[in-house]
Amino acid sequence: MIIGKIAKSDSHINYVCQIFGPREVEIMPSSPDYAFGRFVRVAIRAGQDEDSDAVLLGRSQEPVTYAVGVIYDTILVNPQFGALGPRLSNETQVELFSPDYISEKAVLTYIMILGVMEMRQSPESATEILSVMHGVPLLSLDLGSEIETMTDEEVQAFHFFKDVLGDSDHQHPYLHMGYLPHIIGQRNSLLPMVTLRIIDQLEHLFPQNLALLSIVKRNFAWRLKVETTG
Repeated sequence: MIIGKIAKSDSHINYVCQIFGPREVEIMPSSPDYAFGRFVRVAIRAGQDEDSDAVLLGRSQEPVTYAVGVIYDTILVNPQFGALGPRLSNETQVELFSPDYISEKAVLTYIMILGVMEMRQSPESATEILSVMHGVPLLSLDLGSEIETMTDEEVQAFHFFKDVLGDSDHQHPYLHMGYLPHIIGQRNSLLPMVTLRIIDQLEHLFPQNLALLSIVKRNFAWRLKVETTG
């Protein structure tokens, strides 16, 4: 589901997304669609061919490279707050008599990019994952790029690695969280909390790795406790 668009960036890996409001899209996103810790993807348009719109709409079988990120903060913008003077028209009357009026209220979410995933739509309308990389992407995102929520299957594919070395018949896919050092290095009090939220999601998606995930979860919970107490 498309929930918004890139409004600005604070760095190469931190982006601000403006959530679509009423009448901006056919299906308006609800709060759970941009909840804390939600995995999202954004198509990296640089390097795509001229028919990139067809690719993004699923009408092409060409590979598409997505930046994969996680929502870690939300800000509600209301320029009218503090302006308590009288108004000639209330909100309902403005919508009725001035339908072209642009509301300046907005919901902004902060997204940290965790890696890159290359995908392709197969002729059977199934999604094929071609490659996954955790870490800082080489290319930045474009202003106005649309943000989409990720399915559980896509989140699983983003965390399920398979080495290319050796005999392919004896390769065992494994859970990988290569972006953890990437998150730890950032200065934000919410990132340890979003890491715990990510681990909760992975425990649901990878029940066979509960032992490993519980160790990582305890370490991050301890780190959060120490940083909170100073």
